[in-house]
Amino acid sequence: MKKPPERVVFLYTNFLNSISRIMKIVSLNPIFEGVKQDSKIVYEKILCIECKTKIKHEVLVDISHNDCSDPNISFYYNYRILRCLNCESISYQTKSHDSYDVDPVGYDQSEDMIYQVNYLYKTFPLRDEETAFSKEFEKILPEEIYSTYEEVIVALNNKMPLLTGLGLRTLLEQIVKYFGHSDDLGEILNKFEHEGFISTKQRGLLDDIRYLGNDAAHRADSKTRKELVLHLKVLENLIQQLFVYYNLDQEEIRKIKSVGLKPSPRHPIPVVRETTQKRRPKKRL
Repeated sequence: MKKPPERVVFLYTNFLNSISRIMKIVSLNPIFEGVKQDSKIVYEKILCIECKTKIKHEVLVDISHNDCSDPNISFYYNYRILRCLNCESISYQTKSHDSYDVDPVGYDQSEDMIYQVNYLYKTFPLRDEETAFSKEFEKILPEEIYSTYEEVIVALNNKMPLLTGLGLRTLLEQIVKYFGHSDDLGEILNKFEHEGFISTKQRGLLDDIRYLGNDAAHRADSKTRKELVLHLKVLENLIQQLFVYYNLDQEEIRKIKSVGLKPSPRHPIPVVRETTQKRRPKKRL
């Protein structure tokens, strides 16, 4: 089993310690004495950060309270500690809304207005369906590349756009240089494009990721979450192409010095004109 990055282990350990303290407070603090404990086991289906898929979680702790201190608005809060039925990993979930977070949806038989409550959900450690770890990548990627991929996801889910930009640039370099031993990333991408392993349009998207990392490192220029997710999808597509579709991860194929790659399915190999120009920086440092 692959060892997770030290930073991920550190964050997860702190998270588990916090959960332990919360559970101790729940059992000792008089403020929670009035909470009813139902003997029936309750389950909730959420995205598991370890299983990488939506799966049932057992609700270990379920606490709710209302805040009506303001006469003009009231708040509802719910806190849950969940345990995955498959891997037994622990998650902490909050659910909240205020008296304005409701939408009228119709009337009941008594002609009273029916409202739909718009709850705000947050689950920790943070995870996202759009950027959940891919179990398939764990099987096909070398350990050092998958470790970087994991850290990119953690940075993205924890709203760290600068670190995500740097991580995407690093991940691109690791993937490409795994098949081409050259200090010039652009040279390897040129070879990939010329031999038909990536399209001209795809080459442009990969160049955008190169510049994204440079901007994050030298100008502290961060991108929106939507842009970062799109860049991540480009790299995930590249992983599928190189490690699965073309099956380049073979010793006899990786003739590194000349970037000797397995012939692509296109025959003859098309001559692709150079369409990607090196972008000039916005300003000199």
